[in-house]
Amino acid sequence: MFGKVAGMQPEIAAQLTALVEECRPVLSSEDMEAVQALLVERGASIVPAVAVTKALLGWEDTPLLVAREIVETSAARMSVH
Repeated sequence: MFGKVAGMQPEIAAQLTALVEECRPVLSSEDMEAVQALLVERGASIVPAVAVTKALLGWEDTPLLVAREIVETSAARMSVH
């Protein structure tokens, strides 16, 4: 899933893939805000959360800036700061 990300260590790719798989049913049954809350709960910082969000929305179809905006403007993320 994260094989196209240059320089990513295999263990990091595996962790992000596991997060995507954990978040996929949340996105299906709830919404992206619930996904962001789960990522915050799991301790995912901004960069991993953006990668997971981009993967959930479609790696090829989702601009990085769109995924970043979703993460950075999430109510769940706002309460952390």
